[in-house]
Amino acid sequence: MKTALFFVGITAYLASAFYPADALHWMVSAVSLLIVAAVFGFVKPFVRALGTIFVTIGIVLLAAHGAPWRSFISGFGNMMNILSLFALIPLIALPIELGNYGARIQAIIQKTVKHSGLLYLVTSALSYILSSFMNLATLPMVYHTIRSSLELYPIEQKERFMSRAITHGYSMPIVWTPVAPIVGIVVEMTGVKWSSILPVAIPFSVLGLVLDGMMGRWIAGRRLKRLGSEAAAQIFAARENAVRPKAGQNVREKAGHPGQIIAAIVLFNILISALEKYTHAGFLLLVSASVVPFAFVWSLLLGKGKLFLTKSRTMLPAHLMKMKEQFFVFLCAGFMISAIQSTGAGHVIGEWIIAAKDVVGPGVFLLLIPFIPFLLAFAGLHPAVGLALAAESLNPQALGISAWLVALAMLIGAATAFLMGPYNATAGMMAGLSGQSAFRVSNWNAPFTAAYLGLGIILLLMLEKVG
Repeated sequence: MKTALFFVGITAYLASAFYPADALHWMVSAVSLLIVAAVFGFVKPFVRALGTIFVTIGIVLLAAHGAPWRSFISGFGNMMNILSLFALIPLIALPIELGNYGARIQAIIQKTVKHSGLLYLVTSALSYILSSFMNLATLPMVYHTIRSSLELYPIEQKERFMSRAITHGYSMPIVWTPVAPIVGIVVEMTGVKWSSILPVAIPFSVLGLVLDGMMGRWIAGRRLKRLGSEAAAQIFAARENAVRPKAGQNVREKAGHPGQIIAAIVLFNILISALEKYTHAGFLLLVSASVVPFAFVWSLLLGKGKLFLTKSRTMLPAHLMKMKEQFFVFLCAGFMISAIQSTGAGHVIGEWIIAAKDVVGPGVFLLLIPFIPFLLAFAGLHPAVGLALAAESLNPQALGISAWLVALAMLIGAATAFLMGPYNATAGMMAGLSGQSAFRVSNWNAPFTAAYLGLGIILLLMLEKVG
């Protein structure tokens, strides 16, 4: 029943977005309320408490302002646009699975990568490329593609190596890729054009990747010095023997070329950019509506169109069931945001924020924005929820700060939240893959997160000075 409610809610939202009608909007709200009630007893206590706080604040605000009874229902469904994207994005990973690209990548790595420093660079870069397209599905794919190769290199703490390389590379595209719901939230709530932030966001994310590669190679260099030249030579010889092709082995058979993934990323970004320019639809809607057709066409080109449909029918219901906590928290937070908007409470919060900005100055205030989603992540809020709450109160025009600078600051903060937030899905999934606790995964990322945040602050200072 819960899966059916999730599916009906998403379908109703997409229908209402393309064919606006009061009946469809009410259906989205009613189904959202039913979802909250249906999953209430099936989510973790912390998540239940968080959602209850959000709903309670919303009810108190509406009741205090004498809102009509309809507002207590219509307030739900405010974040169904974000949830729709979360639900549909994993389907874009199917063509990568169907194309068997992982086997080809693994063969190339084992054949060409000679030392652990380069392996770290390749792992981080692969995670970056796939994250630009696959979002959270990147983590298990890169882990299972690379993990077996680690036995061929002198790496003592293999799980720490994997966790750092994957999560660092994964988090960098979050500042620009359209498949990251975070980007859609920031774009829609600040009113900036997605294409306007790309000339800065993409080079900055690549700079973050380069920084990570430099730190990884430095650590690898220290590791080799501790190991000694003789032991390193023995391990290198053993690795060469292990990767020598065996008779009759053909690793390239039925494996797609990795260059096809890069081509698909470029084409998808061109598609979204064109749709944003020539249509009046919201950014989140554009991405949500484009994901499935694009993935299906890609699968058709691979000769796997029918298999894509078969796997989608199995994958989507299973994925929706895993999203029950996201549905609960996001819909409850959306209700609170709706109450803040309809009662004018946001103006009061905005006045407090403007007062704080006047005390510290706009330049310093801009530098504090990245810390908002970062700190909220440690309070247990998903970066998307934290950003939605923050963006509702941070009005760039009222603050007297450029909207795209505010957007960039939020996105940098979101990346740090994904890097170190111990309660988000990134840490949880990496903890499951590596067999470690989420807090340990978070601690492993601390040095790079600090360096990346410092890099982000330098960028914001330079951009603020340029004006």
